[in-house]
Amino acid sequence: MTANEMADELELAADRVSSLGSPGYEDSDITSVLTDAEELYVKKFISRKNNRKGESFDETEIRNQGLSALVKRGAVLSVSANQTDSSVNGTFFDLPADFMYTIHEEATIDKNICSTETPIKVDVIPIGYDEISRLSRNKYKKPYYKSYGEGTIWRLVYSRDTDGDDPASAATSKRHELVTDGTFATATYSINYLRNPKGIIVDRTTSANQRNSILDESTHSVIIDMALSLLLNRVKEQELNNIESLSDLE
Repeated sequence: MTANEMADELELAADRVSSLGSPGYEDSDITSVLTDAEELYVKKFISRKNNRKGESFDETEIRNQGLSALVKRGAVLSVSANQTDSSVNGTFFDLPADFMYTIHEEATIDKNICSTETPIKVDVIPIGYDEISRLSRNKYKKPYYKSYGEGTIWRLVYSRDTDGDDPASAATSKRHELVTDGTFATATYSINYLRNPKGIIVDRTTSANQRNSILDESTHSVIIDMALSLLLNRVKEQELNNIESLSDLE
């Protein structure tokens, strides 16, 4: 459905709940509630803990297809210009501007496989800051590489260089820090990630200005169902729960 079609469906649903006595809504109101519902859909079904079926992204086909439009590739990410406060043997990398969550990551190092010209590809292991001291003393857990083409590096989450609290200074990219053991360095870092949804814009006066949901068509009815709940809550209308909602069935 287009954004305007979703808006029409939402207003029809609101009318049915209020026995055709629903007040009229501005496009800006519908835009806001549909965008919130789209984001709620993503957050609800991306984690198995947040939905009744207990199924998350990458676990079932319905989850994969529903969120597939958010999957992107960040190939060979840039090394951050500012490396201040990086860990010992750590390097900051800038993440894509629309980055939300990492779903796969890979890296190569500045060492080649045996006597070839092929860089060694290593596993990237996310760790927490509370694990650094403990794991650094464990030879089986700390970063390493082998000349036959095997190795691991650590990945930590770090703050932006500029956080954007001052409107005069735009926020810079989110960052990851890759940490080695000092005997080698990270050469390239690439990820597959989930991007932030773009949001929905309704404009029934100038349809060319509308912006549709990028999520799969199969999710649109569920997003409308969620938007209805959000809308009724905003205007303090009572929602009739005499049938299982689409968001529970999804």
